[in-house]
Order: sequence, then C-alpha cells, then structure tokens
Amino acid sequence: MDVRQLRCFIAVAEELHFGRAAERLGVAPPALSRQISALEDELGVNLLTRTTRQVALTRAGLIMLEESKGILVKMEQASRAVREASLASGKVLRVGAIDAASSSFVPEALMTFRKRFPGIEIKFAEAMTVALVQMLEAGKLDLALVRPPRKPTDCAFEILRVERPIVVLREDHPLAAREHLTMHDLVGEPFVVPSKRIRPYAYDLVMAYFESVGAVPNVVIEATEKPAMMSAVAAGLGMALAPDWVSRLSFPGVTMRRLRGAMLDPPPPGALVGVAWRPQQKLPARDDFLAILRESVTLIEERHVLPLATPQKPHKQPARTPSPSGGT
Repeated sequence: MDVRQLRCFIAVAEELHFGRAAERLGVAPPALSRQISALEDELGVNLLTRTTRQVALTRAGLIMLEESKGILVKMEQASRAVREASLASGKVLRVGAIDAASSSFVPEALMTFRKRFPGIEIKFAEAMTVALVQMLEAGKLDLALVRPPRKPTDCAFEILRVERPIVVLREDHPLAAREHLTMHDLVGEPFVVPSKRIRPYAYDLVMAYFESVGAVPNVVIEATEKPAMMSAVAAGLGMALAPDWVSRLSFPGVTMRRLRGAMLDPPPPGALVGVAWRPQQKLPARDDFLAILRESVTLIEERHVLPLATPQKPHKQPARTPSPSGGT
C-alpha cells in the first residue's frame, strides 16, 4: 500500500465515478482502475462495488476512506514540519506568483531583495491562484502573489495592484485607427475570451466589463494562455480584453489600445493582484520581501501604461518627377 494508491482510492470514493476521478488526478481511467484493484488485492477486501452505471463504497470502503484521509493528513503535517524546520535558518525564500505578477512587478522586487539579502537563496514557482494557495497552505511556499482566494483559508491576503483593461486587436482592424476605445465600441465584435474552467478570474472579469454596459461578449473562441489569445487575435478570429501588463508583450500583426472609462468600482477580484502568506509562520526573509513589495508596488501602475496610439493616416504616394523628354 502506497501513497499513490491511497490518493487514487480517495478520488474515486469522493467522485464515485472513475472517469471524473481520473480527470481530477490527471491519469488514464485504466491506470486508475489498476491502482484500486492492486489496493483491494493487497487488503483482501472489496472497497468498491462497480456496475456499468454506478460506483459505490462498501462498508470496508467507508472505513478505508476515513483512514486514508487521516494517513494523508498526517503525512502532509510531517512533511510541512520538516520543511519549516529546514527553513528556520532563514536561508531560503520560496515565492510563487501568477503570470500577472511574474510579468510585471515581481522581477524588480526579487532583484531588490537579492541586492539587500545576497545570502538568501530564492526559489520561484509560477502557477494559477488555486494551485499557489494550496501550495502555501501545505507549507511549500512562503508567500504567493495571487488573485484574492475564493475559498476560506488561514492565509492572510493584501491587495497590491489594480489592473486596467486594454483591448488587443489586429493592427488592420478598423478600430485600430482610434486613440482609445470604450466598452460600447466592443459590443457585437467577435471576442476571444479566457477559458471559463481554467481561468475563472479572467473569464468573470471580461463578463463584468460587458455587464457594465448592459451587454455580453460575442464569444467565438476560448484561450487558456496569453500566447494562444494573441495567436487567435493575429489570425483574425476576434479581439480580446487583457490586463495592462500584456502591453509589454509583442506579437506580429497585433496591436493594443487603451480602454477608456472601464475601471469598475469596486474592482472585481479578477482585476486585483495581491500577496498571500501564512501569518502564523515566523519567517524573517518572507517579512523582508513583504516590506519590499509594500514599498515598491503601486496600487495603479503608471510607468507602463499603454501610450495613446497615433491614428493611422492614409499612405501618400511620392510626387513623380517628369523625365527630361517629357515622357511618362
């Protein structure tokens, strides 16, 4: 009996469906079924009853579910205690960040920290908010730059920045000739939106912008990552709304315009970036990095605001000079 078998069993016991459990764990259903069968063979009991339509827990399975959860909790507590003990010397700082933070203010903050505290090793990870908060709660990170956590947590959270929206569109789109755009200009246009399942914060934010003018986007495609979004826009599939830090990116055939009058009040969670940490931990290196973030990160970024676009002008043909013979 190993940890992988226990995790597989818990997933199936909670989902009561092999397909959903396999998707949750990121494994193939046959591999998941083999893990459960191996566990049952080792224990010599049936933990589940299976039919073509239903999966149910036996009495032994119910007991095993409770015990398995307890085992994993104890293992995680032991792992966390060992990790925290190894960090007691304060020689390591473990930072996690979403792309909105790692592509904007995090590099400068890390550089400042390294200059002030050269003897401390920095470990960095990038992921989405849900995963980073889980890593923080498990003691695998010291702090995380994330969106506001959606579920209750024992972590503290402090807002650092409010992002402004910009419009991403093909450079030959008629609206690209304008200095700036409003949400009313975007109603009815084909739109590339973030994946609702994978990037719920970004998806909800786009919906909130359209709701502010009593409209819904004309969605033609969902894109999980920013490069995929840029590619879709470049291919002419539609335009997109993106946070202001995306203006630092460049992509052939794509341009960006400021969006006027779209700072929602109060800002939706998808427009907020902040820092989360576990206040019950006493980590001097983390507190030093928090101090750097508080002194260097402004609530609304002014230095990298997308400049006003210069309206496109018709291309003028150069005047032709008559030849000496007067011919053409």
